[in-house]
Order: sequence, then C-alpha cells, then structure tokens
Amino acid sequence: MRAAAPDRVLPPAPDRVFPPEPSYVGGPAGPWANLLRDLESSGFGMVHASLDEWRTQLPPEDERKELLGRDWERYSKLAGTHLRERFLATRMLIRHTAAVALGTEPYALELRYGLNGRVHLRGYDQIDVSLSHTADLLLCGITSLGVVGIDTEPADRRLSGQDVERLMCTEPERKRIARAPEAERNGQLLGLWTLKEAYSKALGQGLRFPFTEFGFRVEGGEGGGAGPGGPGDGTVHARLERADGTLVEDHTWRFATCPVPGGHVAAVALQDTRRSGRPDTRASTALNRQILAAIKRSRPA
Repeated sequence: MRAAAPDRVLPPAPDRVFPPEPSYVGGPAGPWANLLRDLESSGFGMVHASLDEWRTQLPPEDERKELLGRDWERYSKLAGTHLRERFLATRMLIRHTAAVALGTEPYALELRYGLNGRVHLRGYDQIDVSLSHTADLLLCGITSLGVVGIDTEPADRRLSGQDVERLMCTEPERKRIARAPEAERNGQLLGLWTLKEAYSKALGQGLRFPFTEFGFRVEGGEGGGAGPGGPGDGTVHARLERADGTLVEDHTWRFATCPVPGGHVAAVALQDTRRSGRPDTRASTALNRQILAAIKRSRPA
C-alpha cells in the first residue's frame, strides 16, 4: 500500500494554536491534507484513527513479513489475532504518517527502538513520532521541531476516589485538586495523568520516572489538568513544575491537553529544539540522494 500523495504547496494557516486539532485518517489513503497543513504551518501535527477501520485495510498475511522488516519477530511472537492486528495497524499508522511528512513511501521507512522502547525512524532524525492507543482509538503525533510525547485516555475514565492522588500527584497538585469542586476533580486527575505519561514518553523514561517527582500547573488557573468542563474548546495549557511546586523555567517545552473526537482526551509534551526557522520535514531536503538510495536498498526483506 502507498500513502496518498497530497499537494505539498498548501497555504499556511495563520496563528494556529498549539496543539492543532487532531485530524482524522480513515486508512492509508488518508485524508492527510490537514496533517500536512499543520506540519508546514507549525511543525507539529496529530492524527487519530479507528483501529477497527485500519484492521479492515491490513495487508495480506503473506506480505506482512516483508512490510514489517525488523518488527516481524516481535509481531510473530504476539499471541492472538487481535494483538497482532493492533500491532500491525499501529505500525502502519506510524509509517504512513511519517511518509506523508517526509514525502516518501511508507515501506521505505524502517522503525527502530531505543533501549527504553521508544520508536524512532532510522535515518530520519529531522522528525520525531509518538504513538498512543486505547480501545478503538489510535493516536499518532509527529513533529519536526524536536521531541514529542503523546498520551490519550477515555474522557470518562474514573481516577478520582481510587487513591490515585497519593500515587501520582505532588503535594501542590494534591492541594489544588482538594480545593477544586468535586465534579471537576476527576477531569483534573485525568489531565495530569495524560500529561505525565506524555512527558515521560517524550523523555524516553516511561513509568521509570516517578510521577510524584514532577508536576503540572494549568496556565492561568488553579486546576491540575484538562477534562470535562475545560475552558473554551477544551484545550488546556500547562507548565512543568518541580515536586515542591516551583515552576521549571525551560521555555523549550510546551504542554497541553485537548479533546479527541469520540470521547477521549489527549496530552502533548513537545520540546522545541529546532535548528532552523522553517519546519521542513521532507527527506529530499534533509538527506542527499545517495544516502536516500542506500537506505532504500538496505531495508530488510
């Protein structure tokens, strides 16, 4: 399967907010135009997809070994059809999302994994990707600015009243949640949980970074995160703080939670370490043709 080839000459969207609204992709054919617009205007974009929809468009079994490359061994060890198809669908989403950004073919790309399990694209350090999924939702974030981590959860997931505050919140966060109306506490906890997951993913730490060692403070407010009842369009921006509640003055980082269609909330942790002012992700502008050709020839069968 090939990714759609949308027109790269799209007018930039002025004054786009962070994060841009996650755009829907129904399968390998897209639509991808909104993602491309977001990447070209802001250097960051997210797509959301339905696992059930992508499962109906998976390649035949006899083609999967070649398409998965080094992921084949991991795929073949998964027990059960559902786990295998979910793994394949998530890898297809990453490949097709990255291929649109890079202006190349999805199966010319090779995924690699750090010691912490973080996904990278071999040979394409000009972009970073992050994946999250829950139930039928697949969510993929991609950036040319630096590093990104994303996380998503159902907006109705219940955390309040289950001792979560003690296990994942700093003391200042617990105090802010205690001062909030009862009806808002679960939304705040859910926002904090997804923010901490996203930040840990961006750092490549996962759950090895204790959530009680750092916190988040909503910009301009007392709350601890996003959820039902959030301001405006549901997007909530946050700032990183230490365990004692003092703010971390590192303005390379941006944090936010936002709604995802279908009743989910997503969090984004994005560090802007770019070396140029234009968020150009295309492979042809980052690598010379000889290197590109060598990468394509060397991809595993």
